Amino acid sequence: MPGRRFTDEQREQMANRREAGETLETIAQAFGCSASNVYWTCLALGADKPNAKPLPTTVLGPMVVQRKNGVVRRFTAEEDARLLALEAQGKGDTEIGKALGRRANSVRGRLMTLARREARSEAA
Repeated sequence: MPGRRFTDEQREQMANRREAGETLETIAQAFGCSASNVYWTCLALGADKPNAKPLPTTVLGPMVVQRKNGVVRRFTAEEDARLLALEAQGKGDTEIGKALGRRANSVRGRLMTLARREARSEAA
């Protein structure tokens, strides 16, 4: 079943509410979706909660974790460097994913996470 589609205006409203300090859960209830949907939308738009602390630059915990029915591999510092280099060369998410042995949505999410990490460290 395809996910619910939001208009650009609704996505912007989610981002504005997050930047105003509302929780992901509160925003999700208002829009009739999951908190993870709001999280991904805000991540994609660069919207962050106020006074967000810088994110750690190293992995805190195991490199491989079990989630639901699958195994999730965390990105290494070397993969991050390669991912950023490939993006700088103009490669798309799918092409980067193939080079790293990752799915395109994982690449997209990681690029957004790295951008958020950089924004938080600049703001600190």
